[in-house]
Amino acid sequence: MSAYVICLQTAEDGISVGAGANTEEGYSAKCASEAELEDMTPEYRSYLRWSPAEWRFGVVGDAHFSAVNRYLSVLLTDSDINFTAHVARLIQTMTDGLAYLRKERADMLTNVALFATISDSETAKEAERQSADLLNPQRISTELIARYT
Repeated sequence: MSAYVICLQTAEDGISVGAGANTEEGYSAKCASEAELEDMTPEYRSYLRWSPAEWRFGVVGDAHFSAVNRYLSVLLTDSDINFTAHVARLIQTMTDGLAYLRKERADMLTNVALFATISDSETAKEAERQSADLLNPQRISTELIARYT
């Protein structure tokens, strides 16, 4: 079982970071379970493939992010924080972390899509597009972002 996608994600409040991943097996199982309930249009299949909320491993490895998440919690108690700048820096930091992962594990990640996102946010599309373009070969980035067109 191998992953086809890995992401780092935060919520709109920018108070935590988590990881998500999916495998072809997980995607196939999700499609099979949804086939009885939904009209499996190409758009819906794309949604199931690329939306972290639908993945088998939607949130994994929380223990690895505990120190970062404690720091973010403390940081966000500062009333003088520029929230928009904070979220932008957080997306950039997650993207940088995934770029490091791509560099260090290039042989293992040849066909794996990487991106950063903001769950349940109107700004997710832009965060995903920018990070996907920076982190992936064009063929992978195009497929991932096509769900928005």
